Amino acid sequence: MKKTYLLVAATLMASTAFAQRMKKERLNVKYIQPPTIHLEDGMGFHSDVILDYKAEIDAELAAAEEEYQQALAEYPEKEAAAKAAHDELVANYERDLEEWNSKGSLGKIIEKKVLENSKPQPPRPYYPPAKPIKRQVTHQKLFNESQLASTYCRVEGLDEDANGVAIEVHLFGFENDDPVAEKKEFKEYDSKTKQETTVIKSQWVFNYRHSMTLRVVHPNGSIIMDEVPNSISDFKKFESGLEKRSYPSSNANTYIERLQSSSVENNLKTIQWLINDKLGTTEQARDIEVVYVNNKKGDYSDLENAMFDAKEGYGMLMSRPEEAKEKIRNAIQAWETALDEGDMDDKKARINKKVIPDLYNNVILAAILVEDFDKADDHYSATLRLDFANRDENNLKELKLLNDDLRARHQK
Repeated sequence: MKKTYLLVAATLMASTAFAQRMKKERLNVKYIQPPTIHLEDGMGFHSDVILDYKAEIDAELAAAEEEYQQALAEYPEKEAAAKAAHDELVANYERDLEEWNSKGSLGKIIEKKVLENSKPQPPRPYYPPAKPIKRQVTHQKLFNESQLASTYCRVEGLDEDANGVAIEVHLFGFENDDPVAEKKEFKEYDSKTKQETTVIKSQWVFNYRHSMTLRVVHPNGSIIMDEVPNSISDFKKFESGLEKRSYPSSNANTYIERLQSSSVENNLKTIQWLINDKLGTTEQARDIEVVYVNNKKGDYSDLENAMFDAKEGYGMLMSRPEEAKEKIRNAIQAWETALDEGDMDDKKARINKKVIPDLYNNVILAAILVEDFDKADDHYSATLRLDFANRDENNLKELKLLNDDLRARHQK
């Protein structure tokens, strides 16, 4: 930083103390983020989601259907055999009854008392065999593949094109350990009775995952992306939440069913982010602070006006980018002018060590958002020679990472 003062000005400044109360204008700024992988102009995309685990379920469902159809085909013969058997029972009954009735009373008594033969009884009414019922196949949740693809596998800024890059996501199915009812003991103190009691709490605990892979292939056959994100492939621990009872009141399967849906949704959101981070041109939102000095006495009109310029520029960065950047550049110029008079060692300076870190934060962020990455780097390098608080250094390091990332994205 340069500091050139006339002798008279220096004398006046030495006797003047500036009351500095920092103020923050909190904003949410939106900006365009280019992809990290730049495709040829006009290149589109098409996407597919494949449920790999569906083949096993389909095979089991097909087997159940085949068994059912076989049983249906065999049913008429089975029913006819059952009817014939019943008809035979009826015919035998009618014959035996006729023979019984043909005997006299003495013969019937002899049959009953001596031979222990009683009057023939009719067979039970005929009921046909139970009709076949298809075997129920219990399986994990299936999803609409085309719906998942259209929801989570779109590339912002690119059109759908059957001849474009091919995005393919494979889902390998939900897995989980056997749920365990975990018990824990807690000590609770009753302020009324002045006594400590042991309380048992329980919850369901198990590990789960739904593995997925992402593959993106260029029309020329080259592999653009081939990802197996750890955040998706690794098992996660589920805990249902402690209840004050020795065994959970809920059914563990209820949580498993919910996780089958939520894990797919959450994992595909990660896939969606990966796709668009690499290939998409996306709108980003960032919460920022434009810091200035309270201008109650009129000593900081330049910084207050710079804040207003920046605020106006940030607000129309998406709708009127050129006008917005002009406003932001005006703010940058005002902040740079103020930094030129900055003095880290003089507490009475208008722009002292209390103000300087925030001005650098303002100007570096503004330079990034108008895509002047060299200017942002120059100012960041200047801060490395200054003694800032850890909080300020960390904020500036974060801006440095943002600047490096956006610089790389803007270079095709």
